[in-house]
Amino acid sequence: IYDVDREAFYFIEMNTRIQVEHTVTEMITGIDLVRWQIDLAAGTPPGVRQNEIVRRGHAIQARIYAERPAKNFLPSPGRLTRVSMPAEAGDLRIDTGIRSEDLVTPHYDPMIAKMIAWGETRDGAIARLEAALAGTLVEGVEHNIAFLREALISPSFREAAMTTRFVEQWQSMQRAR
Repeated sequence: IYDVDREAFYFIEMNTRIQVEHTVTEMITGIDLVRWQIDLAAGTPPGVRQNEIVRRGHAIQARIYAERPAKNFLPSPGRLTRVSMPAEAGDLRIDTGIRSEDLVTPHYDPMIAKMIAWGETRDGAIARLEAALAGTLVEGVEHNIAFLREALISPSFREAAMTTRFVEQWQSMQRAR
């Protein structure tokens, strides 16, 4: 996109589908984006203008996967012998279709759940998510819960100073243990 004088140009990304992370937006705005998408497709306007949308607090999402973080995050197919997650609340949302005895196959995405936590502050959202992950039990397959918890409590994450080398550095630390 060029400016009005065609002297400067800008790139814009547009995704015409709901993204996996839409739950974070929903938690901080209280707007059901999927419902909006369906309503818009049916010709019903949203009923709220952009400048009327209010952001409240912070939200963070973690994706629980049947995978092996120490082995380059390879999938971990198998039977989920036991799955237990904390109860959802106003500050915790869990999107899942998995339960005990379900099978994680190598033919599909091995995601077990999306866990989204909200807090008045970023630290509050992190603490709520860490507590929810600590209260989650997945047995029968390897999973990434310990990795997610370590990431949440890491100084670089707490200070919002993570880099693209975080996973590589974490894997090096695991090998050194």
